[in-house]
Amino acid sequence: MVTGSDARRIPGEGRLFIGGEWRSAQAGGVIDVVDPALGERVGQVAAASSADIDAAVAAATAALASATNGNWSPEKRQNALLALASAIDANAGELAQLEMLDAGKPISNVNMVDVPQSAAGLRYFAGWATKLEGQTMALSVPGDWHACTLREPVGVVGQIIPWNYPLMGAAMKIGPAIAAGCAVILKPAENTNLSALRLAELIQTCGFPPGMVNILPGLGTEAGTALVKHPDIAKIAFTGSTATGKAILRDAADLLKRVTVELGGKSPVIVMPDADIESAARGIAMGIFFNSGQTCSAGSRLLVHASVAGPLMARVAEIARAMSLGDPANPKTQLGPVISDVQRDRILGYVDRAVADGARCLVGSERHHGAGFYIHPTILDDVQARMEVMREEVFGPVLAAMRFETTDLDEIAALANDNDYGLSAYVWTSSITSALGLVKRLKSGTVRVNTASGNDFAMPAGGVKQSGNGRENGRAGVEAYTELKSVTIAL
Repeated sequence: MVTGSDARRIPGEGRLFIGGEWRSAQAGGVIDVVDPALGERVGQVAAASSADIDAAVAAATAALASATNGNWSPEKRQNALLALASAIDANAGELAQLEMLDAGKPISNVNMVDVPQSAAGLRYFAGWATKLEGQTMALSVPGDWHACTLREPVGVVGQIIPWNYPLMGAAMKIGPAIAAGCAVILKPAENTNLSALRLAELIQTCGFPPGMVNILPGLGTEAGTALVKHPDIAKIAFTGSTATGKAILRDAADLLKRVTVELGGKSPVIVMPDADIESAARGIAMGIFFNSGQTCSAGSRLLVHASVAGPLMARVAEIARAMSLGDPANPKTQLGPVISDVQRDRILGYVDRAVADGARCLVGSERHHGAGFYIHPTILDDVQARMEVMREEVFGPVLAAMRFETTDLDEIAALANDNDYGLSAYVWTSSITSALGLVKRLKSGTVRVNTASGNDFAMPAGGVKQSGNGRENGRAGVEAYTELKSVTIAL
């Protein structure tokens, strides 16, 4: 485990990982590393410029050009990903400390979710490297034919990840791209670079050809834009805000780049009158407060039947009041800080405006005093459908609740679908008819019934409407990094 001054070591010594080696940023730019728990700068990382992006693209292109079946076969891609997963396991303590320092995550959460799931995801995607396949088919046109399809890597891909799950975000982007045979240029979020840079150090030891994975911190306005607009980048995979996703789609349009974007969410949680109140309350609290609400699929919009609203809201509030907020290094801490002072002030602004508009704050009205970017778990009741806190992604530990009285599934689904987003939805009911009826009616990329979890790498993830397009995870997530080629041979 990294302790003391070693906990603030900057992986890669503040340089960029390009072509299998560490290089200084050509323009000399830097990004501050800020500990959200203290609100203090603890170091700096290099910031890539467009010239560094050019160098990374050249290195990735050269790596693909030399990657024949002999030296970068499906088996070797599989083994490299498996080796990286094992390296994560072997360095779990250090990675957990870096993630805690950089993102303010409670150490118990990092040890339970972020680090082990990063390794597990790489193992899952490693299995796909040897299982991608085309098809043979019989043609109806006259003649004697051999007809088939081939799956080929799309080429050099640019990947941009968010700050809420930095290590997992990096692993979940690199895994499917490498399995498909692509070369990767990964740009971490500006706020959280340390675990991705440590991952680059591990990649050097795991059998990846130089240039096959490049990791470059940088500002979105410079490095991110250069990555998206580069003519030799075949695909962009982005996870982050809807506004940035729209800008990426516009920038990628001129060259018709392949683009996968997983964007914002304002996920509804529907509680029917026959729901198990205790199970629902615990699931709702975990779904909105875990990771301080900084999860795109967080169930932030509670729609509860009036007949059970009283006991449900009282129980969720009780759970929220009992949650431990504080030092991420304390194993008993359940909620750490949010990522930055800007984000903290943005979240509190939503709460203040909702209360001013008539919402009632059941929990969380107090402000945190002291260092760090902390926000108490907050529950707003009596929220109206048109309030911004019910319509916009807050991305913090804030639950907005409104009540309904109907039992008509069409009307309930209409309430849930009355939003620009469509990433996830949650249903709590003991009726299979209500469950399946709502599953069919909800406009959402994912629907979970009687659970706030159930994530699995085999399940495709992505959104509809303004929550994005394309899918990650599962077969669909790997095939998104391939092109399908049709082959017809006259015999």
